[in-house]
Amino acid sequence: MATEIDALLQEIVGMKSYVEDKVTNGVEPLKEEQHRMAGILENVETAMKELRRERLNHSNPGGQFRVPTGRVAGFDSLDLKILSTIMEGREARGIQMSGGMRDMLAGSKKDLSDSVTVDKLMAWEEDAIKRRDIMHPGVAGAQNFRSAAAGWRAGMMEAHGKALDSTTSGSGDELVPTIEAATLWMDVNLDTVILPVLQQVPMPSNPFDIPTQFGDTNWYPISENVQSLTTDPSTSKITLTAQGLKTGVPFSDELNEDAIIALVPELRRNLVRNAAEVIDDVLLNADQTATNNINADGATISTSTAGKAQWLLGWDGIIHLPLVDNTSQSNNHNAGVSADMFNEIMAKLDKYAAPRRRGDVVFISDVRTAIRSLSIAEFETVDVAGARATLSTGEILNVYGKPYLHSEQMRIADADGKITSAGNAADTGRLLTLNTSQWRTGFRRQITMETDREPGKGQTTMYVSFRIALQERSGTRSSATHTALQYNITGV
Repeated sequence: MATEIDALLQEIVGMKSYVEDKVTNGVEPLKEEQHRMAGILENVETAMKELRRERLNHSNPGGQFRVPTGRVAGFDSLDLKILSTIMEGREARGIQMSGGMRDMLAGSKKDLSDSVTVDKLMAWEEDAIKRRDIMHPGVAGAQNFRSAAAGWRAGMMEAHGKALDSTTSGSGDELVPTIEAATLWMDVNLDTVILPVLQQVPMPSNPFDIPTQFGDTNWYPISENVQSLTTDPSTSKITLTAQGLKTGVPFSDELNEDAIIALVPELRRNLVRNAAEVIDDVLLNADQTATNNINADGATISTSTAGKAQWLLGWDGIIHLPLVDNTSQSNNHNAGVSADMFNEIMAKLDKYAAPRRRGDVVFISDVRTAIRSLSIAEFETVDVAGARATLSTGEILNVYGKPYLHSEQMRIADADGKITSAGNAADTGRLLTLNTSQWRTGFRRQITMETDREPGKGQTTMYVSFRIALQERSGTRSSATHTALQYNITGV
């Protein structure tokens, strides 16, 4: 792994030297060169992510629940759920499942349940936290993640206790779905970048009201034997309203049982990755405006527009607040990357830039801005930045003590901070900063799977869906100051 990291660092250093030579000689890189450099930078980011995944896959396998033996040995509860959904859906619509397959699915679920121990449940929690730290080093929201992981572990232990106490057959039926939900929760939280830093709230109803903090109280001097004055504190609430997103994956009737078994692991990876991408996408970019959407400026999109319909799900995302709702919270940087661009935009948060606990404030940028920021002089060399110098590490974890994230779902924008539908006139970067304690996201329904057979097409389609909500705590976006945006960052 060290050799691969060295190679990536050489790519970054070589790119930096090339650009500096051009600037020194007063030569503007050709457009073709700029596109080639952009491609290299994105490949470097992808490679760094894959290195983290490789390290993750070798971390504490004892904390994972997998079928120990048989045709689907190595499958976890989510893999079994996908396989069962496909096979049972096909059987219900006329394509019979063999008796061996039916018995195998039932037996694998029981084997998985029987292999679970209290020690493994404790190891799952430890493994979840370790995996989170590997995939998102230095990222805010670690305490929220630890609390959620503890909650899932407690739920699995309760189901495990019921399974042990039960004298009926199929006693693991309560445990396996609980493990399945916990596995899916961990998968999505590890693959997303934005979701883990926000406070997640379960939604027992839709819409769901959340009480926010009490208003300030008044304080008065007191005198002996004199009734002190009191304050009726103001109260407020925000309402989470979940909206649904769905996708479908078709399977031809010609796929036999063995082929579907081989397909499940790859399908699972794709489903989790796609779900994570679209969750981060809508949290950042959702915009209810069909015409001149912040992601499709100059065009009109609809809820059937492929690749863009998700932005219209029914609420506005984080970027919409500083870019549209309260434009005083955005700044036209109109310059290249610099250390001051972080400080400048953080200052717009005012009191929200001084959180009660470290980690509430985060920076989020597009990938190109993040990689280009590696060459900022204040971050680059050991004599200035110390052991975390970017020339040595190849990444920036913190800026001014605040975690710095970058997301593929934060796209390169035009000079006005919006993404032009027909193509940006000038590709520029963006830098978002927010106090994460002022946002809430909720799931009314976790990711679910169902199938539908289409005889006319000779195929079965597996549908994956979830219902998600996002709301900022003040309830008035037009005056909220907990989120800010730096746009028109040039040279990325």
